Amino acid sequence: MRFFSTIPKKKFPWQSRLEPLAKALLKKEKKNDFVNIVLCDDTMQRTLNRDYRKLDKVTDVLSFAWNEPNFLGEIYIAEGQVKRQAPLYGNSYYRELKRVLVHGLLHLCGYDHHSKAERKIMREKEKFYIVASPR
Repeated sequence: MRFFSTIPKKKFPWQSRLEPLAKALLKKEKKNDFVNIVLCDDTMQRTLNRDYRKLDKVTDVLSFAWNEPNFLGEIYIAEGQVKRQAPLYGNSYYRELKRVLVHGLLHLCGYDHHSKAERKIMREKEKFYIVASPR
C-alpha cells in the first residue's frame, strides 16, 4: 500500500492513522493486493471523472480497479472536495477523509451502490470500518 500526494509540497494527511485502517479493511475483505492511494486537487479529479466516467464535475473519491496480479488498483481523493463537503456531513476534514478512503477501498473490494440493496450493504460496511477505527 502506498499513500502519496500529487499536490506540490503536500504530504498525504494522517497517513499514520489511515494506513492501519486501510490495511485492516483489505485484510478483512480478503484482499492482499497492493493499492495506491492518491491525494489530488479538484482539477485533476474533475479531469479523471470526465475522462473515465463521462461526468464533467469534481467528485470526492474515484476508485480504479486494475485487475492485475497483486495490484488491486488506485484510489484518487480530491482534497478540496473532501474539505468542502465535510461540514455538510457533520464531519471534520479528517473524518471525511477517512470516510471517503473507506468508500474507495470498498469499491476496489467489489462493492457498489447502484441499487438500493447495494447501497444498504455498502453503507453498512462503511459504518463498520469507520467505527472499527475510532481514531
